Amino acid sequence: MVRSRIARLLVAIAMIGATGSIHVSPTHADDPIEATPRRAARASAPERTTAPATRPPRALRALDPRVHRAVDGTLVSDLPDGSTAILTLDPGLQGEMEGLFARYEVPWGALVAIEPATGRVLAYVSHSSAEADAEDLVLAPSAPAASVFKVITGAALIDAGVGPATRVCYHGGGSRLVREHLEDDPRRDTLCATLEEAMGGSINAVFAKLSDRHLEPATMERYASAFGFGEALPFDVPTTASPIDVPEERLERARAAAGFWHSRLSPLHGALIAATIANDGAMPRARIVESLIDGEGHVAYEQRPAVHRQVVGRLTARALNRMMQRTVSHGTARRAFHDERGNAFLPGIRVAGKTGTLSAERPYRGYTWFVGFAPADRPQIAVAALVVNRPEWRIKASFVAREALRHWLITRPRQQRAARAAE
Repeated sequence: MVRSRIARLLVAIAMIGATGSIHVSPTHADDPIEATPRRAARASAPERTTAPATRPPRALRALDPRVHRAVDGTLVSDLPDGSTAILTLDPGLQGEMEGLFARYEVPWGALVAIEPATGRVLAYVSHSSAEADAEDLVLAPSAPAASVFKVITGAALIDAGVGPATRVCYHGGGSRLVREHLEDDPRRDTLCATLEEAMGGSINAVFAKLSDRHLEPATMERYASAFGFGEALPFDVPTTASPIDVPEERLERARAAAGFWHSRLSPLHGALIAATIANDGAMPRARIVESLIDGEGHVAYEQRPAVHRQVVGRLTARALNRMMQRTVSHGTARRAFHDERGNAFLPGIRVAGKTGTLSAERPYRGYTWFVGFAPADRPQIAVAALVVNRPEWRIKASFVAREALRHWLITRPRQQRAARAAE
């Protein structure tokens, strides 16, 4: 398949003539990742098998993933040295999401969509109606990870022997956590939930209690590191590490485990966390460049799928998958994925996800996240959506993610069928 792609590129290069443009037929399939043995995760630490790094060409350092143009149904980016990067982006999904952010005048927002098995970036949108010269929000770890961090805590708890059906009774913890929320109080603990229900409902007190009882600071740090926190993740352009602080102090550590500050996340990193769970615990190496054609029309670089790291074992990933499905079926994202009558906006498709919500004052910023993937049983696409609102809220990240998934899994196949029927 690699040779066939190169052949198509060479044909495209031969067509560089009077127009000075490159004509490339879009590629709809990639080489699958070679299967790797996946052992059951251990309670002490997640696996950290890392693939050899692929160093992108120097020319790609000048690539701005937000800037591209369409050539015969393919998005390309022109680089200062005269070379052209052929991108993995899907024009339909990219255009749909750019239009959505613009229609709702989102103050700050980003959407990243990745094919879990290959790491291909399908959509890369950084938008701000509040700042004309805003930074690339896809790569910026400027937003608090919020309850998205519960995915990492959940993985550590499962490997520590805390099953999804483990039940905890609690009180409080909705908007803040205090020391009394860590202690059992039969008189006040009138609510009970399993770990799976706590993931779906993003119940802070349950995660705080369980992490306080089962996770040491070093264990939390290892899992955060395995999921990519504190690391500039490999990509075709430089990235910035998502910072993490695991406090030694008991209450602050429980707050960190539940997603109350102490960690920040970039949307690219969020999409990779979702892709990791979708990919049975293997984090793919994200890639937005399919190939690079130099100024003379030669294929200077072609990229293949690669696994960056085996983060957790298959059984742990699948348990998280089931827990994250509850977010959409019964939990914090149910309203975004179902109408008022309970009808799914993606009928017949199970979606796994995790929401996150935090706000900061002076000035007010309302952060909402959704990271997830679908179909949950056969993942084809993983997404991370971030929306940062001012006091007058526009939309939430779960709505953005739903629209991305709906376009890819419902609208796009319908369009493809219509195009084939018209041929």
